[in-house]
Amino acid sequence: MELEKSQSIFEQFVKTAKTYKERVVYSQAQIEGADLAQKRWESHAYKEVYEKVLKISSFLKKQGVSKGDRIAIISGTRPEWLEADLAVLSLGAVVVSVYQSLPPEEIGYILFDSGARLAFVENQEQLNKLFELEKKPCPIAATEERPACEELVKMDHIICFEQVEKSAQVSLLSEILLAESLEDSQKIEFATVEKEDLATLVYTSGTTGPPKGVMQSHLNHLANIRQARECGLFSDSSTLMLFLPLAHSFARLIGYVGFLTGAGLRFPAVVDRLSSRVDPQSISSDISSCGASIVPLVPRLLEKIQEGIQKKAGSGAGGKVLKATLWSAAQKQSGQASALAQIVFMLCRPIRAKLKRRLFGDSFEYAVSGGAKLSVETHSFFDSLGIEILEGYGLTETCVATNVNRIGQKKIGTVGPVLSADIELRIAEDGEILFKGPNVAAGYYQRPQATKEAWDQDGWFHTGDLGALDEEGFLKIVGRKKEIIVTSKGKNIAPEGIEQKLKGSFYISQVVVVGDDKPYLGALITLDKAAVRSKLAKTSEVDAADFSQENQALKRLLEEEIKKVNLTLTSHEQIKRFRIIPEEFTVENGLLTPTFKVKRKVVLKQYAEELVLLYS
Repeated sequence: MELEKSQSIFEQFVKTAKTYKERVVYSQAQIEGADLAQKRWESHAYKEVYEKVLKISSFLKKQGVSKGDRIAIISGTRPEWLEADLAVLSLGAVVVSVYQSLPPEEIGYILFDSGARLAFVENQEQLNKLFELEKKPCPIAATEERPACEELVKMDHIICFEQVEKSAQVSLLSEILLAESLEDSQKIEFATVEKEDLATLVYTSGTTGPPKGVMQSHLNHLANIRQARECGLFSDSSTLMLFLPLAHSFARLIGYVGFLTGAGLRFPAVVDRLSSRVDPQSISSDISSCGASIVPLVPRLLEKIQEGIQKKAGSGAGGKVLKATLWSAAQKQSGQASALAQIVFMLCRPIRAKLKRRLFGDSFEYAVSGGAKLSVETHSFFDSLGIEILEGYGLTETCVATNVNRIGQKKIGTVGPVLSADIELRIAEDGEILFKGPNVAAGYYQRPQATKEAWDQDGWFHTGDLGALDEEGFLKIVGRKKEIIVTSKGKNIAPEGIEQKLKGSFYISQVVVVGDDKPYLGALITLDKAAVRSKLAKTSEVDAADFSQENQALKRLLEEEIKKVNLTLTSHEQIKRFRIIPEEFTVENGLLTPTFKVKRKVVLKQYAEELVLLYS
């Protein structure tokens, strides 16, 4: 399929729908009754999906939506998200993607900044957020071009995917699909769209200030789908599991692969019809039963899976067999396996195969990891078990993927070579990674100063990430340019690699390494409380529920874990002191972005007193 012969994303969808009328676009798990474990898979062909998109387009047209209007989608990942997206794009309007996990004030900022006038929302929880924004002014953070202000944020119309109380302002998608005539919908005059026209605004996660709306064009998306296809990342026979948030460009790429090519998608079940709550157990069950050949995910999920497997090893007969499996696999991976380890490895082959099936199902070929850096330790863990992980790289501004490892062409610790020859990659003198290509976005919406800072006069996008290329063109990510720590002794240190090593401990959940203008590095640490509780419960001298800084047994435990990591680091990279943070970093408490990146500045501000104690 010559994707870039299409002028727009919607035009490509129409071509695919007419080519593959009876082919299944997607299947979704449906919960049967009150038992969440009882599910069936419901499939939908292109003919049906095309008709749904036309009906939504017809309704939007009646609401006065026209070319250039901004329409928000505030929802978890589900088929309706992409159907609404395509309907908006068919009219030449612009989709504003909003994470469903964001609080009202952050949603209000995005809606105000983008100028969105209509919204699709998932359920009552998201609808309530919009109602809250209508009742009182929302604080709007200042940008380089705009002072801080407070504004009421109100939508002209809201369309809900789930059942909610209707009003003149609110419509239900289910009723729209019933009310709109297919015959009338087929007579819609679609907008004339050029490749360079704006398709979507995707807001950055806001780790370094107010979120910026990245302007992604139709060409950007079509080019990236083509690039992903050219490098062999997927084919028409591929089936991809889509559960990552569609507000993120990585998931949107996967969604478009499913809707704009011959590949198929699998969606997890909607567990809660009133809220956008995610049920990890339900999603895990759907991944293993959906029959997907490719599972895109983020490093944090792989870390959690690894922790879960390791915690089960050792207790009971099954745990001992699993422990032997992990031990022999690690020995084999190291390349220094003893004769005993090789025998155990051979005998445990059925256990590794069973583990792989239980996690990812019978049809699984590989997972694609993106959105953040995957630690070498976690990648090696899965590789040793015969579970193929292909790490990739990209940013919202590069719409989205630029690099990825391939089957049979993989280097752990790198994000692989570029997807396609038309993606240009350069490493600047200071180590920053730069890109050019048809997939690279044009800039930030209404932020000319920020755009000028990120895109130079020659058109190179400056990622803010530091990296290195090896002789075969494999890219290694070193860290974030703005997060480099400069100690009082003049040592430049990238904290990300140290943080990943520390998170390899059973007992440490999250870490922020600090030390700017200080004589040594310190760490703010959150605990895996279940693992700590289990360990300390075996020590009679301490209360296993005491997670305070004064808990001497806990302190000794963490000192031992940090000591192990320090042995792998140079002297100036070693952690000299640490402080225990009482709460986990989460999206809900504002310490993580929706893509699970730590908001370093927010953490350092919130725990300023702990920083003082680190260096007192």
